[in-house]
Amino acid sequence: MTTHSIERVTRRMSTSLRGAANAVALALAVACGDGTDLVSGEAEAEGGHAYDATAVARSAELRRDPSPTPDYTTEELAQLAQSAEVTAQLEPFANAPRPDRQLHVAMQEGTRIALSLYYPVGFDPETSRDAPSVYSETWYTRAKESTGQAVELYRQAGFVVAIADPRGFAASFGSQDGYLTEQQRSDQRELIAWLATQPWSNGKVAGIGVSVSAMLTELVLASGAPALQAGIVRETEWDQYSDNLFPGGVPNPRMHHLVTEIYGWMRGDACVADLAACSQMGIPSVDGDADFTLLQAALRDHQANIAPDALSSVVFRDDKVGSSGFDSVSASAHQEELRRYAVPARVVASWLDGTTARSALARYNALPDVPMQVTIAPTTHLGGLRADPFEHEAFTPASPVQSFADDIAFLKRTLSGERVQRKVDYYVLGADAWKTTDVWPPRGVQEQTLSLSLRHLTREPTSRSHELQYTVDPQSSTGIYNRWYSQDNHAIYYGDRRFAPGSRLSFDSAPQHTDRELVGSAELHPAMRSDQTDGAVFAYLEDVAPDGRVTYLTEGVLRLLHRKTVHAAEHSYNRADAAPVTPGELMQVEIALQPVAAKIARGHRVRLSLTGADADSFQPLSDVPANWSILTGGAQGSKLTLPMRDWSE
Repeated sequence: MTTHSIERVTRRMSTSLRGAANAVALALAVACGDGTDLVSGEAEAEGGHAYDATAVARSAELRRDPSPTPDYTTEELAQLAQSAEVTAQLEPFANAPRPDRQLHVAMQEGTRIALSLYYPVGFDPETSRDAPSVYSETWYTRAKESTGQAVELYRQAGFVVAIADPRGFAASFGSQDGYLTEQQRSDQRELIAWLATQPWSNGKVAGIGVSVSAMLTELVLASGAPALQAGIVRETEWDQYSDNLFPGGVPNPRMHHLVTEIYGWMRGDACVADLAACSQMGIPSVDGDADFTLLQAALRDHQANIAPDALSSVVFRDDKVGSSGFDSVSASAHQEELRRYAVPARVVASWLDGTTARSALARYNALPDVPMQVTIAPTTHLGGLRADPFEHEAFTPASPVQSFADDIAFLKRTLSGERVQRKVDYYVLGADAWKTTDVWPPRGVQEQTLSLSLRHLTREPTSRSHELQYTVDPQSSTGIYNRWYSQDNHAIYYGDRRFAPGSRLSFDSAPQHTDRELVGSAELHPAMRSDQTDGAVFAYLEDVAPDGRVTYLTEGVLRLLHRKTVHAAEHSYNRADAAPVTPGELMQVEIALQPVAAKIARGHRVRLSLTGADADSFQPLSDVPANWSILTGGAQGSKLTLPMRDWSE
């Protein structure tokens, strides 16, 4: 046994020895009921004054468990994340086959689009007939996209796999002066028709995509291409502004960097300047272009693309990005076409991968007449690792091959004419259980409104109001193994939140008397003041076990500049609705948290934690940390609404 293993086992033994004490704590928690707060050991008080609620909560957690130990040290977690086993699981299809054919397909107006074709096992394009096709297009190059798709599984199932570089990208000619032009949408229809009319085709095509390619697949499904009969949409966003690049209106630096990097790469400046550099670009050309002259010519066209740093000046949803805006690449802006063509789709997401679960459920509810099956798992971006925050073991393998095989089974059933039954299959965090519903939120869910009262969440507000003072801790963070890093295909592990960096302002509910299911989207309505003219509110829902362990459930974020609502907890993020903060003025803010399904066990509490920073994921919006006043109690006090129902197997 290695030293590393001995240290881990020692810590786990220590944790196990506390089991008896935990059972006692559980009994006490249930017995105390609504009126007593086990965090402080005191009953709720009517009077109050400003105090450091976070310090009190941390002290109380230590009293519950005087020797809490993290599951991993920072070094252990980093070492594990970088191990060969974990990195292999993050990219389960990295060993993609080579394409059988790489060619240019000319569009009606003359632009040549690069396409890679992967034929089924034993397939002869000269003699084979009646093969269905799956089509994907990507910003990452055709070769890179093949490592994120289950190409080999599709080939074995009898599909021809076609992956395209859109115009203005990689080996395709033309340019894009916006994120997605109408000309690209015309290209999509032409390419679908080209696939459907090949001699080997049965005339049936499905659109498939993961992440960025799924964003483009949504536009393919809205294209009206007659041969398009089904779609697979995996791990993407419904609204590219508020769900991806600016969640809650806050700039997402990792995604900004990714977009900037891709558009810079696609310009191919080095190749344009020197043909000898083209082979080093990491961009595959087409068959017959051994000297890369075609690739160089294509990249020369790309010089007219949108500027790589176009996002740097964007603040609002309706800001232009080149010739277009975020609506051009947001499925949410193409709902009318998606309803009209009603292409059956399987939509796959994760509770812990960016905002993909919210996006999948928004799609499901926005398109009630479109045949659709949604699956929400507890996994990383490509489905290779588990990410249930209740699991103490980090980075355990999931079943990505089975998940992608389910995609193929869906396509086979749909292309054969089988009717698609609308449903949402979702995993319940902390229960290791799957449930199915045909409506979202599921039947039986009731909104439970709790008031923020001092450091508690209570069913009824205290009669007197209080203003809690909190200085935003710029070191507060969810770490680097979180939902925002997962967007870039990183591992996820939140661990015990008692050890999360920085301080937060926390409020605990009473312990649950029975097992409950938190399922849906919580809404936070903080009444607050700030001494800064801008800033962000990060709100976290957590599960607090009787032994004090704190487990991440979900979160919400909102830039205060965008706090004006157009509907319940919905924000336009448009320039006309901007609302700069007046320092010291009371604001009524509404924040919708990311949806979640989690089992809240008997004796456990729900915790709301507030802060104004997530240091490892988002950049600060003000030069100095904000000082907040959070109004609690009374008629105008802050409130939290939770979607809850009794637990059932």
